[in-house]
Amino acid sequence: MHRFAAIVIFGALLVPTAIASSPTSPLLQRASTLTGLKVRRAVAIVREPASRFEQDATRTLDQNYPPSLQRLDDELYMGLGLLPAQKSIRSAIVASASAMRARYDPSSRKVRARRSPAPARPELLRELARALVDQNFNLRRLKGLRARDRDAALAAVSVVDGIAAVASGARVPPLHGPPLQRFLDVEQNAGLEFGRNLIAQLRYLGGRSAVATALRSFPRTTAQVVQVDKFLQHEPAVGIPLAAAAGDAQLTASETFGELDVLALLRAYDVTDADAVATGWSGGRIALYTGPNGSAVALVLRWQGDEEAARWRASVAGYVGAAFPDATPRLCPAVTACWLDGTRELAVADTGTTTVFTSGVNAELLAAIIVSGK
Repeated sequence: MHRFAAIVIFGALLVPTAIASSPTSPLLQRASTLTGLKVRRAVAIVREPASRFEQDATRTLDQNYPPSLQRLDDELYMGLGLLPAQKSIRSAIVASASAMRARYDPSSRKVRARRSPAPARPELLRELARALVDQNFNLRRLKGLRARDRDAALAAVSVVDGIAAVASGARVPPLHGPPLQRFLDVEQNAGLEFGRNLIAQLRYLGGRSAVATALRSFPRTTAQVVQVDKFLQHEPAVGIPLAAAAGDAQLTASETFGELDVLALLRAYDVTDADAVATGWSGGRIALYTGPNGSAVALVLRWQGDEEAARWRASVAGYVGAAFPDATPRLCPAVTACWLDGTRELAVADTGTTTVFTSGVNAELLAAIIVSGK
């Protein structure tokens, strides 16, 4: 009998428990007051054991950021010097996703919370704020956006996280750890910094209706989140053409690379005037080229004018020195500057307001071809 009772009790500890948060619950009403969003239905808060919570967090992560894209970013981040060869970003992003104590799940429309340690009131307010955004503006429309447009996905998430930050009162934590962690922290905390600021500016300019415009039609670029005037003017990103091939290397994949990405990269390495450099962004893509002898990464950026392009060029040497400390300069008449880091080539080229940074096999040739537009 005692054995049976113990099994029952142990089993009960593993089963998630749901607390119905009625439309009139004080916590949900408080989230509504702080965000200015209407409560349209109750939100269940499901208390889960740590293992179940972490499994759900990983599942949600993989739905929004598919493993295939994670593997692509492994290649791209290696090219940028953020990630050592043969390593993966997965452990860092899974750890970050699992570290939270509460998370709103748009697929089930429930707040999933750790049973122990239990989330504090501000954490629940944060997730209930996300639930209210979903009730009023449908977060399911973000499904698959990361695969279609990296920068647009980061922009949308930053706005939602900005509303959540208004409800929770959370502030931006200081950067810490190695460059990869700092890069990820800038992007993951963009809502606390830039999303919250955009919400505050829109409230000042046009009240709740202005905020609703940012939630109904999410910003298409992170530049529109960082700079409110770009959001108000609906300023799009400039298109970035990429060479289909360079020698025997073929273009195999590419992603948008926005103002937030540029800022995260420069902040990751403490490059001087990172914020000022990033605000000159007008468009960008990062691409992977693969050939029989290996791969190379190309970061192609467009700037608003010659002055903004010059600021980026002035920052590149500091970035290369920090990201590739063993790189040595080489003579390279076909491009602006180049280095050799072991067997990895690094190159910088530019023409007008377009700049190119390449890293990997035959990087000098790749940079010269991209900048020539051939």
